[in-house]
Amino acid sequence: MGQKRMAGLIKRGEVWHVDKQVSGRRIQCSTETTDLSRAQEFLVHLLEKERRVRVYGDEVAHSFVEACARYVEEITKKSRDRDAQDLKGVMPFIGHLALKQVHFGTLQRFIDKRKADGVKSATVNRCLSVVRLVLKRAASIWRDDHGNPWLASVPEIPKLDWNDARRAYPISEMEQSVLMRHLNEDHKLMALWLLHTGLRSQELLNLNWAWRRDIPELGCFVFDIPAEFTKNKSARVMVLNRAVRDSFQRLPTQRTGYVFANARGAKRDRILTSNWKTARQRAADEIEVLTGAPASWGFRHLRVHDLRHTFATRLRRQGVCLEVRKDLLAHVHTDVTTLYSAGELAELLDAVERLTDGGSLTPFEPDRRRKVLQFPYIRSARKVGGAT
Repeated sequence: MGQKRMAGLIKRGEVWHVDKQVSGRRIQCSTETTDLSRAQEFLVHLLEKERRVRVYGDEVAHSFVEACARYVEEITKKSRDRDAQDLKGVMPFIGHLALKQVHFGTLQRFIDKRKADGVKSATVNRCLSVVRLVLKRAASIWRDDHGNPWLASVPEIPKLDWNDARRAYPISEMEQSVLMRHLNEDHKLMALWLLHTGLRSQELLNLNWAWRRDIPELGCFVFDIPAEFTKNKSARVMVLNRAVRDSFQRLPTQRTGYVFANARGAKRDRILTSNWKTARQRAADEIEVLTGAPASWGFRHLRVHDLRHTFATRLRRQGVCLEVRKDLLAHVHTDVTTLYSAGELAELLDAVERLTDGGSLTPFEPDRRRKVLQFPYIRSARKVGGAT
């Protein structure tokens, strides 16, 4: 007869693993051996350690996978799913380790593998930042039954810099014109707003008509974007130039408060869809035909965020001062919606109106077959920056 196996040991592939309930707590870990005798010695040692914890209050050696499960269960922030995805990627490398064994050295295999796969350092840094958050909670918040922290201290995990950050690609007016011809109606309209407002893509997709605020002194209105919908968690104001106001009557009929709702009236997930990817390729092909030279790599792989860079670049070329550019791009950490006076808003409006001068405005050609929604308050904007 073969050797009798202790309860709590299971074989996965060739390796023995522990899966056992001890005093109401489930213990799951690898013995890292294929030999049953050594696996049973490992389990006996583990059970003795658990007994000492119950009797003498010794520190419990929590595993990283256990900490990750608790972290994902507890957090409520919007990036919860993305954090869980990052932790899943690092789990094959450190998931089996005790928390105190997780440090820059044990993470090196994961870092080397991701770098070899051609992953950007910024992407790896994001994953490492989530690992830091888990370790920080284990050291500062979580306690065992005896009041001991799950982790004594958080190890230093330095930020990586492989000098591989992708450069911004502000598009030219010709590239903008060609791109617009290949985008569908929805993406064409969203691209126009991004080019003339400097919004980030998620700020645009979250944009709600409830955020509209009238400015009687200027005869127009602005959008006050709450801090919870901005990247730097600071409220910002969005002023509307003539190009944006001219597009209001081209917006499809909405059933919700979202300015750019999808066909079901709900918030769109993203702008970088198959239409965007196809349009940028076709636009790059057309540029090559028109110029007789290869299209720029940056244009052929144009990101939605590059339209924000285009907005900033054109403001600078129009002579808009640095302070105003920072305000329009929401690079200041103040509640601009309450601090800005009508005079200061007029200065911002004047700055974005410069983008509609000198031929920088690509004509917007709507699809006449679509239903449009007439907004009664659009007339108030006609007093500023030309008729709508």
